[in-house]
Amino acid sequence: MSEIGRRGARPNLERGMNISFLIHDVFGLGGTNRTTINLAGALAERHQVEIVSVFRSTDTPLFAIDPRVKVTSLIDTREVPEALRSEPARIFPSGETRYHQYSTVTDERAAEYFRRNQPDVLIGTRPGLNVYVARFAGKNTLTIGQEHITLESHPEPLLPELKASYTGLDAFVTVSEADAENYREHMAVPGLRIVSIPNSVPEPSLPAADPNAKTIVAAGRLAAIKRYDLLVQAFGKVAANHPDWQLRIYGAGGQRGKLRTLINDLGLYNQVHLMGLASPIEAEWVKGSIAAVTSESESFGMTIVEAMRCGLPVVSTDCPLGPREIIRAGEDGLLVTPGDVDSIADGLLQLIGDNETRAAMGAAARRNAERFDPAAIAVRYEKLFRDLRRSSLRGRLLDLRGGRRDRARMAPQSSLHDIAQMKGTVHAGADGSLRVVLAADAPVKEGELLMVRRGEERTNVRVPLARDTDDRIWAPVKRALGIGNAVWDLWIDPADGPRKRLRSDLLDLRGLTTFRPNVNHSPVRAALPYKTVDGYVALTSHAADVHAEVQRIDVYTETEEIDVAVQMFGTEAQVESFTLKRRASGDELEPAWHCDADELAHARISSAAISSLHFEEQDLWDLWVHVAGREEPVRVAGWFGDVKDRKNVHVYPVTVFEDTPRGRTRVRPYYTVDNELSVNALDMP
Repeated sequence: MSEIGRRGARPNLERGMNISFLIHDVFGLGGTNRTTINLAGALAERHQVEIVSVFRSTDTPLFAIDPRVKVTSLIDTREVPEALRSEPARIFPSGETRYHQYSTVTDERAAEYFRRNQPDVLIGTRPGLNVYVARFAGKNTLTIGQEHITLESHPEPLLPELKASYTGLDAFVTVSEADAENYREHMAVPGLRIVSIPNSVPEPSLPAADPNAKTIVAAGRLAAIKRYDLLVQAFGKVAANHPDWQLRIYGAGGQRGKLRTLINDLGLYNQVHLMGLASPIEAEWVKGSIAAVTSESESFGMTIVEAMRCGLPVVSTDCPLGPREIIRAGEDGLLVTPGDVDSIADGLLQLIGDNETRAAMGAAARRNAERFDPAAIAVRYEKLFRDLRRSSLRGRLLDLRGGRRDRARMAPQSSLHDIAQMKGTVHAGADGSLRVVLAADAPVKEGELLMVRRGEERTNVRVPLARDTDDRIWAPVKRALGIGNAVWDLWIDPADGPRKRLRSDLLDLRGLTTFRPNVNHSPVRAALPYKTVDGYVALTSHAADVHAEVQRIDVYTETEEIDVAVQMFGTEAQVESFTLKRRASGDELEPAWHCDADELAHARISSAAISSLHFEEQDLWDLWVHVAGREEPVRVAGWFGDVKDRKNVHVYPVTVFEDTPRGRTRVRPYYTVDNELSVNALDMP
């Protein structure tokens, strides 16, 4: 008999329910975190919702959580020593991939929590936690297990453990119908209802992506299953025909080193960039016009829906199981052959070569992806709750008596949210100007944007707040503001209260990806906002009467040379020469140079010459340009664009020399922490 028949009375859905999600670690990264947070926020419109996180390691979750959603953690890893969590779990299944992180402590904490707190609905979000749900839920609680990967992804020894435990669930939800069919066929549990409900993705708060942007975007874990190596190889075919296009890959993972080597070996380091982690990712999707997914398998495809919601058509491998249930091939994206570089390249080239089709597919993608809105997915879950409740006789009798709680008296709860925070977004224009827009619920009506110079708090710049036609509070940060070379922290100084540091909801910096000032206008200025590690908004600014901007770097290992293409800003004077200056000793080298047809000055640096002068463990050589009529040279740097730390994104090949004064040495161009260009000579083992 199904667990439904054995459980007690159910509450009235229409009067509001108490719904809990049990999750591994809601404070970190991951698609399960994102979709759980999305669904919890949507359900909080009509219900009392709680996310119970087994683990917690930071004060603030990486992803924003609706303040109406209560967040509780069972174990703060900063407070409970690992030694106390060393005894292996007895309830959490040993075949689960996260088993090594679970212990008798997690078993006991979960059991105790749900003895004291018995929600109307308890939803597990991974196999081991589904077991907890089945074991620890109260007799009046609906129990639902979720599958966020696929049946075939689990190790074979785990399946009997799950099948035995899942008899304690009322329903089991997969994110694709194909996987639901797999469970029905290969792991059916008598009386257990198996349904598919996709993950949810909220409507972006940004305008749609520009279909004319010449950037392909991919995002996800840098894991072997994502096959980004195939994407890089396919983009090599794209670059051969469209050298003005770029590929950006967002994410972190174990494949980063291999991908970096592949990119450099293929000579794509000026066009393919490993961007690192980004949150919220929607601000990065909108910088492109095509999204790419090249996975061997996808349980669902959160990144596909995210990209579509931002207005990007998706070129995805037709892999099991999710993509074909999301993409309407030929209408809002293309499905290509898994594992086939040529097929991936052909799909990308098809959209790149047809601007009209690319724009039409992007518009269709944004429109079609509305079916994955959290509100729509919440309705499907509510229908599941209703169906499960109606299948229980005692549940129907309880409905006649009314629910256990009055929704009107249910006050939102949260242990994480500070209503006094000052939140806002920053938008960058194509002219390099910035617009700081406060959140609609920001506790301020009038006042000033206060820019406080890092390290010199008495050096402040104030910009009056204004109100736009949509009644939003905002402040302009114009390029002509004259904030010099500095790092600035952004504060809001209300007219009727204490100032508060601005916290970032979103940085829409797509305008900076193409921004270039007038070549001859002086002074030259640039400003780049960024989010600090603790979630606040800061701003790096640059200013000079003359500036030398890196346009491209090419490393020729065969000829042992580095070519640096530079464009001068703020002057019409001619370039006279380049100088490489050793930072420690002041020694100088004068690279050969020339100007090309686009009036870019190219410095031709000899890696061999640098290696022959390698006398320290590490030698750093800075590149300067001499301009006619100026006594002081100009430092070559990268000011423009949307990348704060170029050294982590623009990574160039090394040239290795076996016989130098210190033996084996590698030479490589790199960006400093201030995004100035240098060449590094370093000892090698």
